[in-house]
Formats: sequence, C-alpha cells, structure tokens
Amino acid sequence: MRNELKILWGIFFLNLIIVFINLFGEYLGLRFSKGNLINFLVMAFPIILLIVHSFWTLSFSRGIFFILLASSIGFVAEFLGLNYGVIFGGQYVYLPSDLSVFNVPLSVIIFWAVFTYTGYCIVTSFLYWLGKDKPNIYNKKISLLPFIIIADGFVVLAIDLFMDPIQVKTGGWTWLDGGQYFNIPTGNFVGWLVVAMIIVSIFRLFEYFFPKKGSLTESHKSALMIPVIGYGLMAFSFAFSAIELRMNNLVIVGLLVMLPTVIINIILRKLYLYKHKE
Repeated sequence: MRNELKILWGIFFLNLIIVFINLFGEYLGLRFSKGNLINFLVMAFPIILLIVHSFWTLSFSRGIFFILLASSIGFVAEFLGLNYGVIFGGQYVYLPSDLSVFNVPLSVIIFWAVFTYTGYCIVTSFLYWLGKDKPNIYNKKISLLPFIIIADGFVVLAIDLFMDPIQVKTGGWTWLDGGQYFNIPTGNFVGWLVVAMIIVSIFRLFEYFFPKKGSLTESHKSALMIPVIGYGLMAFSFAFSAIELRMNNLVIVGLLVMLPTVIINIILRKLYLYKHKE
C-alpha cells in the first residue's frame, strides 16, 4: 500500500512541477511554442492521475466505470449544447481541435471525468473526516445521498465559475450570445451543476447498492487529500491566469468559491488525525 501511495504522490508532484513551469516559465526565461510538450503534459498529467488514483482507491473496474460514465454523459451534454444550444443556457463554439468527437474536443470529454471525480473525492473525504462512511445498502443511510450528490455538484460547479471566464477570455470557446457573468450565460452554470449531479448520482447509487467489500484503509483515505490539494492548486492556477488577464473581480469570486472547500477539508483532516492518533 505504501508503494502505491508513493507512486500517487509522485505523479501528483510531477504534475505540480509541470503546472509551475507552464505558469511561471516565461518569468524564468523559458519560451514555449504553441502545442509544445509542456502544454501536452499539463493536459496529460491530470488524466494520468485520474486513472491511477481511481483504479487504486475505487478498484480497476469501478475506476473504469466512473471514467466512462462521466466522459459519456459529459460528451452527450456538450454535443447537445454545441448543436442545439440546450443544457448550458445558450449556444457556443470551441476553438477548432485536431482531436475531437463531433466537434467536441477530446480534452473536454475527458476533463468531465477529471472534474467530477475530483468533486466526488473531495466530498467523500469530508465524510471520512467526519467519521462517516459512504451510504450503502448495509448502513441504510440513503437519505444522505441527495445532500452528498448536491455537494458533489457544487464542488464541480465552483471549478467552472472560475475556469469558464478565463477560457472565454483566451478564446478557448465562445458564447455566441454572450451572457451576464463575464460574458457567459448563467444557464451554463445551471447546466454544469445538473450534469455533474447526474454523473455522481448514478455512480453513488451504484455504490449504494453494490458497496465495495472491506473498509477503506488509512492509506486510501490519505490518498483522498491529493484531489483536495489539487483543487486548491487549481484555484491558485486560475487566479494567476486571471491576474495576467486583469480579471481582478474574477480572482476574488473564484477564490471565494473554491478555497473554503480546501481550507475546511484540511482542518477536518487534522482533527480526524488528532482523534485517531495512536
């Protein structure tokens, strides 16, 4: 178990280094061309981390199920949004990509899995730090599921509240009719919340009726801090990009919606360790 945990943290720290180079490389005298290796690694490492982390903490089959579930539902939502202007409150177009499925960039499809898995792990970690297990058919705490699923959705939504304005500003995608929130329709965020909740509700219901055998080890629980810390680093990465784009109001809004989740989680983790120390 220790070796697997070391591998997970190793991948995470490599990802951190890549993100640092991507953000601050220019200030260190480094110059990168469009489509360079660093940009590729910035996209690749979170996906690698998603795969390894989910396979270890959930199991191989459950990890595959989550990734396919999230990517498939994310793709369907994006396809409907791109072609019919539904789901996300308006019609939008992505910057042309060499790797796309029916005009939906492959990276967007996969990152639906990355973001929803991050939200799922963060909310799950809150349960463990509070001394509770995930609802299942044996503990019969199904009444908790709606609250957990809503929390999952809002953790994922916070990512888009910070990320979407940056992507629009830099031309990653364009909303054809603009909108009220940094030129983005508010319906987009309703759509993000609903899609994220659909994904996690299916998976959490599956976990409820088919819970994983055996209790989660402390090593597995500590691995849940990787998505938590990654969520915080994502917030600071977005903040740096927003500052560069002179979107100061977005910096304030984004940090307010993302950082409290991280801070509270870390505090609860410390209290959990204090109560369970030998």
